[in-house]
Amino acid sequence: MEKSMKKSVLVFALIAVMALAVPFMAQAADKPDGTVAFKTHNVAVGVGVTWGDGTLTYKGKTYKFSIEGLSLLDLGMGDVEAKGEVYNLKKLSDFEGNYSSVQAGAALGKGVAVSQLVNDAGVKMNLKAVQDAARLTLAPGGMKIKFKK
Repeated sequence: MEKSMKKSVLVFALIAVMALAVPFMAQAADKPDGTVAFKTHNVAVGVGVTWGDGTLTYKGKTYKFSIEGLSLLDLGMGDVEAKGEVYNLKKLSDFEGNYSSVQAGAALGKGVAVSQLVNDAGVKMNLKAVQDAARLTLAPGGMKIKFKK
């Protein structure tokens, strides 16, 4: 039974990663406006809580930011390190704000995931993340990004 469950979770995760990869392929021809890197910590039993720190590189300068977020139908705990490209960033202040993501994924130990986050100003982040966690996510999530002073 346990082997069957692990196999089902891995198949589900593969399907989810493939579905999430489509927006990345469509945007691959565009030139990114910046890059991001961050590390978050997650704890979830039904509702997940995420917090962490990161950096944005934009027009040759680096800016530090903090992350807070929530997810629904989430179970697990662990850390995530993500890197990616930022698109549609016309001015620095547009980067801050609330980002939403529809994602599905699973990780047992170390896992790789892709995700696209979009904020109210239209800024998009295409992310590749490495999870060191035991985690299952089945629903939308969101996070708030705020620059550090």
